[in-house]
Amino acid sequence: MTPLLQVRKLAMNHSCVPLIVFLLVVGTLTVGTSLLAQEAVPGVRLVPSPSDLPTIKSGTSLQPTDRDVPVDKADYRIYDAPMHAGQSTDSDTANGVVAAQRYALEPERWRNYAGPSQQTPGQHEVTASDYTIHQAVELGGHIVSYSGSSAMWNNLVDVFSGPRFLTQSLEMHAIDHKGKLFDDLNMQSFGYGGDPNTSTLLRFSKGKIYTFRSLLRRDRQYFDYDLLANPLVSTTYKPYVPVLNSPHLFNTVRKMGDFDLTILPLARVDYRFGYSPNIAEGPTFSTVHEGTEGLLYQNWRNSTDTFRLGVDWKMLRQTSVSFDEIITHYKGNTSWSLAGLNYQLPNGTPASIGIDIFTQSGACATAPITNSTTTPPTVNPTCNGYLAYTRTAPTRVIYPTEQLHFESTSIKNVQMTGRVVYSGSHGNLTNYKETFNGLTTRTGTRQTITTGYAKTQIINVAADYGLTWQINRKWTVSDAFNFWDFRDPGMNSLTTTTFTGTSMLNPPIPSPGGPVTAESNGFLAQKTTTNTTLVEYDVTRMLRLSAGYRYRARTIGFYGHFTPVGENVVPIHENWGLFGGRFQPVRALVVNFNIDAMSADRAYTRISPRQLQDYKIYTTYSPKQSIQFSSSITIFESRDNVTNVNHLQHNRDYSFGATITPSKYWSADAHYAYTDYFTRTDVCYASTPAYPAGAQACPTTTGYLLGNGLYNEPTNFGTIDIGLRATDKVTANLGYTASEVNGNAEYLNPRQVPGSLQSIYETPFANVSVLLNPRWILKGGWAYNEYGEGSPIGPTLPRSFRGNLFTIGARYAF
Repeated sequence: MTPLLQVRKLAMNHSCVPLIVFLLVVGTLTVGTSLLAQEAVPGVRLVPSPSDLPTIKSGTSLQPTDRDVPVDKADYRIYDAPMHAGQSTDSDTANGVVAAQRYALEPERWRNYAGPSQQTPGQHEVTASDYTIHQAVELGGHIVSYSGSSAMWNNLVDVFSGPRFLTQSLEMHAIDHKGKLFDDLNMQSFGYGGDPNTSTLLRFSKGKIYTFRSLLRRDRQYFDYDLLANPLVSTTYKPYVPVLNSPHLFNTVRKMGDFDLTILPLARVDYRFGYSPNIAEGPTFSTVHEGTEGLLYQNWRNSTDTFRLGVDWKMLRQTSVSFDEIITHYKGNTSWSLAGLNYQLPNGTPASIGIDIFTQSGACATAPITNSTTTPPTVNPTCNGYLAYTRTAPTRVIYPTEQLHFESTSIKNVQMTGRVVYSGSHGNLTNYKETFNGLTTRTGTRQTITTGYAKTQIINVAADYGLTWQINRKWTVSDAFNFWDFRDPGMNSLTTTTFTGTSMLNPPIPSPGGPVTAESNGFLAQKTTTNTTLVEYDVTRMLRLSAGYRYRARTIGFYGHFTPVGENVVPIHENWGLFGGRFQPVRALVVNFNIDAMSADRAYTRISPRQLQDYKIYTTYSPKQSIQFSSSITIFESRDNVTNVNHLQHNRDYSFGATITPSKYWSADAHYAYTDYFTRTDVCYASTPAYPAGAQACPTTTGYLLGNGLYNEPTNFGTIDIGLRATDKVTANLGYTASEVNGNAEYLNPRQVPGSLQSIYETPFANVSVLLNPRWILKGGWAYNEYGEGSPIGPTLPRSFRGNLFTIGARYAF
């Protein structure tokens, strides 16, 4: 029977199956296409409670499972404590912890409402043509009312009133694995109808023949924080025109797809094929400086297409070798143009004097408007300004990558893994064009036209090998070697035609020198070699200790337009000490700890550490099966304390949680975290307008002032979630989440205000669900979102808001 007739037979044998076929076809084609093409209204982004995340158990296999991430054996220190959503770790984190973090980065899978939902509908099963079928669809919508800053509501909540296709699920399983098209099929989707995060997952397989998986996602990213890159125009300047939106506002959509097919997944040799399109596009704002700061409309359009081909060969029972060919093609079609001409010249020509009038000089700094009674106002044509600006830079890059990977446990008590990667990419900018029409008084430039091309190449070679030897029941020795070497040569050739003038009323005058062609060559290369040795010893049944040493050597070479003639080479050598352990005095209590310390002979950047210490302690305590307490302490200290740098940094995180489930009628989760991020580094800066008297001069650069780059962000975060079950059919949960920041920073602009560094964001929520019967469940949710800043708002719009978000839905299983 052909596949088409098999689907037709399914549709004829059960009245529900037409919807199955509809969901399958529309979900994979129409819905998939909409993810890659259509626009929608943004929606909520929520993160799961730490208690929702998986616990990484001790004794997890030390063999790496992610072929795309090089890891060291010293990084396989597995923790018992659950990872907190958003908890950051350094690059030397265990595989298991990395997996938990990735799990936390998919909040859409956890909550489709304003808070967690504890009730699922009863399972309803039908049988059609040798398949058991489970289906469910949840329809509903949001009711939203809020007051205050629309921009901040969009930034932090991004949910609006309207109907929604909340969730959908379909499962089909062939009875006795006798399906003609497939044996197992699973399809899930959520968020359609207006939420900013939408996704469709489709998986189906046929025994030993094939497996297929596709994932389509669409995310809208909106950001407009009006203090970002804001010139903060003072009321003393005439005209006083405050900038009320961020000059770097963006409202983009990212559409992503992953399609993977494996042929003969259980055979000795299997074959993998994959394709992943990724498109980012939408309106954004940017700025450019030509005498004054011009506001640009940035039509963002970047995309990548990745093609994958892989072969896995199971050489021996416990040894496998894999080869992957990955080709990625990048297209950058972003363009720039002047965002608007809100003034005019005396002859009526539209013009702009930019968003930052502090860059004007003389009379233009205090009175650039010559006639404010006209519509629009008339400006002085001899001031810095714009009549037009455009820029296009179509960029094409192709990245072919070859990867060879192996894993083996064939030798008794020995685990080995290794990988070699080679990538050679070519990038081309074939038709760069930038035009400026206006006036730059500093240089007397009236107009410029720049055309040209650029090209670059990246050669990337990486290899890593790890070996773990279980000497006996107590002793384990491991060693991991990592090598990374890349080279990035590039060049550009630009031809600039310059026109001069002293007024925007006069036509541009060609420069006597004519067009000027300039070629620039640049080069960046880095070679890194790392070796890590770790010894683990089971002192007793309750205590395991580990100690190790890591040596890393880096050589960075560069030259280019902003560096002296010739190559600059920076060698850096690091020595690490590693110490860790696991202590379990009783069955209910587990304590894991790590101490890493590093010393380097030099630093490449001002904020790169020459010394660092990293302390981690994770603890879980479960006196009863229904009670669990957890805590996490992470302290990271780094410094580069040389003259005229004086860099200091610390990241301190203390978190505590409790989960209590005494009965099926109620449960409670409570979590608290305190994070203190601090950094300071000597910086030299130019101040416009002049900074108040008493500012210290920069010791290395004449005409600049010395700052300390202070940034301190102490944050308190807390959440509580109480689940209630009135009956077997009625459940509810309510809770409260809050985040409070009371930080400060060095303000190089005297008009700057603390903004979000002194703010609080809180959300009480409640949800209820009623199971009417095995087919129907009703749900309702409420969340109150409030954001406020406890500081002066500055010459901008207020950024506080408050609002109610109601979500109602009905889930039908059939």
